[in-house]
Amino acid sequence: MVGWSYIVICEKCGYISTEKLPEENAKQLLHEHEEGSEACTTGHIKLMKVRT
Repeated sequence: MVGWSYIVICEKCGYISTEKLPEENAKQLLHEHEEGSEACTTGHIKLMKVRT
């Protein structure tokens, strides 16, 4: 059976999360990256759905 996970990608700074995460954890990481960076905004940061 196919499952889905998420990775976080920032188009501004090039950040890519190193692990595949459940959706809620990926959303939390997205917000943490946004808060920890002065230049990166929600417009730059995306969740990418990946098959696991």
